[in-house]
Amino acid sequence: MEDAIAAMRSAFGPDTETPERRLLGRSLIMPGRVKEHVAIKIVSVVPGNPDGVVVVFGEDGSPLGLVDGATLTAIRTGAVAGLVTDILAPPDAKSFAMIGAGAMARDQITAICEVRDIERVTVWSRDPSRADALANEVGGISAATREEAVEGAAIVTTATPSTAPLFDGNCLGARVHVNAIGAFTPAMTEIPPEFVREAFVVVDDRGAAALEAGDLIQAGRVPDIDVAELLADPPFEPPPRTLFKSVGVATQDVAAAVVALENANRMGLGVSV
Repeated sequence: MEDAIAAMRSAFGPDTETPERRLLGRSLIMPGRVKEHVAIKIVSVVPGNPDGVVVVFGEDGSPLGLVDGATLTAIRTGAVAGLVTDILAPPDAKSFAMIGAGAMARDQITAICEVRDIERVTVWSRDPSRADALANEVGGISAATREEAVEGAAIVTTATPSTAPLFDGNCLGARVHVNAIGAFTPAMTEIPPEFVREAFVVVDDRGAAALEAGDLIQAGRVPDIDVAELLADPPFEPPPRTLFKSVGVATQDVAAAVVALENANRMGLGVSV
């Protein structure tokens, strides 16, 4: 995760390209370029079947390797949330609430614990058994309600398919950073609209957020800044309430896949980079 978070800085650097993604049949095609590397991610959009691959090409156009698409997506989504959290969350944040215990949750927790000295992790899920299992895995506790999970948390991450706000905005503290990872269609939403309107809002891609980020669309909220702008000119002192809305950018896949292949090569797994 440390390597993946570092890689996200290059994913939002100036020497990148993110062509429009396309849906072909039951697969989503997402090309991208970071410096000399080009990659194409092809993933299933069939519900319950997140299969896919990322193919990475080198400067001479030769394929360098394949990376599992579902695994890479979870890691890089956690990594970009970790990067933004490191910039915006209170430096002394000790408590973290994870809302959702699905495929993205484990890497989200790993990323936040990488950038902050978290002492308390609280997990909530619609399936209490999944919340219990994840909490036990990470040394945290499970909460009976969403409100109980987020109350008093300095950092909150949501990763659910919700179509309605998950909790009342009054449950969030006066000083809090929220990562909204789910709600990837205009009809979906996780975060209370009053919080969305009040918070300092960061997105990974303005264009994609305008089309897909239900949390922002339903609240009528235009982002304050994107990740590339945040990295180029971070606020000297972040506002007390901040929100990162993730929709996913292909350059994140490129940067993370290149690092994965480089690490595999160093481990002697027969990958040429």
